Amino acid sequence: MRDRRFLFPAVLGALLSCGCSSESLDAQASGSETPTPQAVELTEVFRPSARVELSATALAFNAAVEDELWVALRQFPSGLPCTMTDDRGCSALPGAMAVVSGATGDAPEAVVKQDGNAWHFMRHPTAMAWGEGKLFAACGEALTDNYEDVDIPYAGPALWSSDPAIFGVTPKPDQNGTHLDMLHETPYCMGIAHEAENAYWLFNGDAGSLDRVDFHAPHQIGGEDHADGEVHRYVDGQLLRVPEVPSHVAYDAERGVVYAADTGHQRVVSVDPSTATPGGKIDVWEILEDSGMRDGAILRELVRPGALELPSGLAFEGGKLYVTDNATSFIHVLDADGNSLAVYDTQRPSGSLSGITVGPDGKLYVTDLKTGTVARVESPPL
Repeated sequence: MRDRRFLFPAVLGALLSCGCSSESLDAQASGSETPTPQAVELTEVFRPSARVELSATALAFNAAVEDELWVALRQFPSGLPCTMTDDRGCSALPGAMAVVSGATGDAPEAVVKQDGNAWHFMRHPTAMAWGEGKLFAACGEALTDNYEDVDIPYAGPALWSSDPAIFGVTPKPDQNGTHLDMLHETPYCMGIAHEAENAYWLFNGDAGSLDRVDFHAPHQIGGEDHADGEVHRYVDGQLLRVPEVPSHVAYDAERGVVYAADTGHQRVVSVDPSTATPGGKIDVWEILEDSGMRDGAILRELVRPGALELPSGLAFEGGKLYVTDNATSFIHVLDADGNSLAVYDTQRPSGSLSGITVGPDGKLYVTDLKTGTVARVESPPL
C-alpha cells in the first residue's frame, strides 16, 4: 500500500519564545524502600502559542546542533470522525515539532514546524528519539495513518532530518512530505528509543510488544521505497497501552537491554533481546527486507506494580533511569537494576508529566501533556 497523499495546511502559527520469558529483580521483589519525594524547582523553557490547544508528549536534544531542543506536539482528540465520507476530525490529527534554540539558557527561542503531510507521517505523535547526526525518528498513537474507516492497522515510525532546509519545508510536487523513511507495522506506537545507526525500539500498543525496526538506508526526501526495512517483534502481548498516555522507551547500549514504561501494567520493565530466537510471521503491509517474531527475550520487572501508578516518560543516562509518573507528576530516579535512588515532586497536577530527557547541562527536562509546555528541573543537582 502506498502512502496516501493527503495534505492539510499547517494549523500551527509561529511560536514566540518565553515547544517470552520473564523474571523479577530481587531489589524490587524484596520491597526496597522508596525515598521520600523531594520538591524541585522548575523553569519553563517552552510554551506553545497556537490557534489550538496543544499537548507536549516527547522531547530530545539535537545531536547535530548545540543546545537545540525538539519537542513533539499534538492536538487533543476531537472526538470527530476522519473518514472518506466524513473528514471533520482529520484536521486534528497532524502533529508538529517545536524547535527550541538556546534551550539550556535564560532566553530560549522557539518556532513550530510541521511537515507538509503530517496527517500521515506524524499523526498524533507520542514519542521521538534522536538518531545519528541530524536524523531522528518519531511515531504516533494511531491504528492507521490513512482514513480511519480503513481497518488495516497501517501505522508506524517515520525517519526525519532536522536540517532546516528539509524538515517542515513545503514539499516539491514529486515529494510526499519531507520524511526520509517510514515503516507501517507498529500501530498505536507509544514510545521509541534509538539503538544504533537507523535502528530503533518501539512500544507497539496494538500488539503489546516491543518492535525493533531498522530503516537501513533512508530514501530520497518524500520518497516511498521502504523495501530495505526490517521489523521484528519481541515480548508479544506482555505490555499494555493506556490511551493518551505515552509509554516511553529507553535503550542501554552498554548492557544491550531495552527499558519500557509498561503503563497499563503499572510497572517498568527491561527486555534483553539477545536471548531471543526467530519465531513466526507477523502481518506486514509493505515489501520488507525481513520481518517476524523473536521469541524468548527475557523480560524483567525493574519496578513492580504498585510503586508507580502510570509510568510514562523514560530517560537513561549515566547508569541512571529517570521515570515520570503521569498520575502523580513525580520523577523517579532508579539505578540500572531498578533500585530507587530518589523521587522528585514537580508539584504539577495529575496527568501532566510525560516525556523526559537529560540535557547537555546535566539537568532534566520534562514535557507537560496538559499545557504543551516544557520545563527544566533546576534542583536538586543530579
